[in-house]
Amino acid sequence: MEACADESMYLFQRVDNTPSSRLSTTPYLPGSRLGKRKWLKENLAQLANDADLDSPLYRNKRHSSEHLLSMSASLLDVTSDTSMVFGDTPKSCDILTPAQPQAAKVTARQQVVMELLQTESNYVDILHTVLTVFKEGIEDPNQRGGALLSSTDVKHIFGTIPSIYQLHAKIREDLTAIVNNWREDHCVGEVILKHAEELVKAYPPFVNFFEKTKATIDECDRTNQRFHAFLMKCRSRPECGRQTLSELLIRPVQRLPSVVLLLSDLRKRTSKTSDDHTALEKAINALNEVLTHINEDKRKTDGQVVMFDIVNDIDNCPANLLSSHRNFVTRVDVVALSDILGGKGDHISLFLFSDSLEICKRRAKASFKSPATVKTPQKAYKHIEMCPLASIRRVVDITETEDCKNVFALICRNSAEGREKLYSFAITSEDVQKEEFLKTLCKSVANTVCKADYENLLAALDAEFLDIDTHNLYKPQALKRFGKRVSRAFSFNKTPKKLRRAISNMSPFVRENSMHHLTPNVRKDVGMRMATADSSESLQESPISGIAGTPSRPGIPGTPSRPRQIPVIDAEQASKMGF
Repeated sequence: MEACADESMYLFQRVDNTPSSRLSTTPYLPGSRLGKRKWLKENLAQLANDADLDSPLYRNKRHSSEHLLSMSASLLDVTSDTSMVFGDTPKSCDILTPAQPQAAKVTARQQVVMELLQTESNYVDILHTVLTVFKEGIEDPNQRGGALLSSTDVKHIFGTIPSIYQLHAKIREDLTAIVNNWREDHCVGEVILKHAEELVKAYPPFVNFFEKTKATIDECDRTNQRFHAFLMKCRSRPECGRQTLSELLIRPVQRLPSVVLLLSDLRKRTSKTSDDHTALEKAINALNEVLTHINEDKRKTDGQVVMFDIVNDIDNCPANLLSSHRNFVTRVDVVALSDILGGKGDHISLFLFSDSLEICKRRAKASFKSPATVKTPQKAYKHIEMCPLASIRRVVDITETEDCKNVFALICRNSAEGREKLYSFAITSEDVQKEEFLKTLCKSVANTVCKADYENLLAALDAEFLDIDTHNLYKPQALKRFGKRVSRAFSFNKTPKKLRRAISNMSPFVRENSMHHLTPNVRKDVGMRMATADSSESLQESPISGIAGTPSRPGIPGTPSRPRQIPVIDAEQASKMGF
């Protein structure tokens, strides 16, 4: 028996290297609710600080196998543990050892700063990916076929992204230094205040033209096959996270509002007596000013773009309408209730700018296409008058009645003429409220003439006080338009030369009622041409015998007069003849 192997060689000893051994060693006593909460809190804190995924939560299968192995060992092991016999502490009971000293507790203020640093690092990494993966890949001249896009398109797409990347890289360095050497008296707000001016210069140009950036990407993606293939290839790269270029470029638009929220949370967790509390308030105000500046610049940019569209749509538009100091405010469609601007019932559009009111007539869309309109298409509006807002003395809100709805008037005084004019309109735009429009108009007039009380410019009166009539507004206008078209088609007074050339090639027999518009001189000329056309036939029963200047010829004896078929000139033939 002395040659037998030592029994300790066959004893199973479990080596616990799992993450569970790194949990809190504070014993949990059953039945103690306070001890259970403390034990659970310490374990959760240690699990949250553990960077790897080797956690008991991910080791269920391994635990079960180890449990079975320990059971098998216990069944095979029939000997007793000598350490337990002599009362020594078993190795598997190291959970009862005293707790190890833990790291300093993270304060709520420090936690917010760490979150700010984490989001800033992620944001800088995204900008770095945009510049290295997309911008450098597009501009690379050594690739097959050269650069994917022109320098103009690259500038439209990326804009000030390089400046934004360099700026936030500096902010990340400052925040990293604060977190690595953390003290409660660190001034985080000073980091933002130090770069406030650079934020104002870098962000507005990119945010204001972000829609142009997306439009350029979509257009190049649709028309450039190489660029489309490049975007698909970059999207599959791990650093892009399967996001498109447009989705990555929207991050600068969203970054500043998220920073404001984090700084506001940090201010709540900072003592009011701390210097950082004041610095954080200044930093938040600085970022809000940047956002306000961005919104104001975007509104002005959109207004300038709209002004270009308005100028292109107005026929005979004044050259001074497009100006750098003038901004577009709003537009409203109205119907004229007076004949000062043309005719009563004309459809008019009012374009309100920051210092003037452009009055245009809306042209109806043509129901047919002629070769002339295809070559030279008509513009949607025709300029009537440009009224400076300084000349508007009063804005009149007409009282609403059953027959008078959405009616207002403008009393203007022209310095050149020295007398007042009354312009009355009825709003036809369904999406425009009369009260809101009149309020906006009064504010614009007050800003132009430097008045603080814009309410005094608005007056409420009845329609009878200004002799404004809205009865049968639309029906007479339609009849009037129809009458003008008919008279324009059959009127020959304005084109006598064209008429002479046409009559020289037409039949000498014309109805009397088709020549009643001719002047005496033209009738004489027509009669002479008809007399020389047929000298051998009788015209006693001709309808033109009664026309002044037309010679009457007696019939030939013994020969009965033959009635002739008289051609009739209609509107279509007259238009083809050119009169």
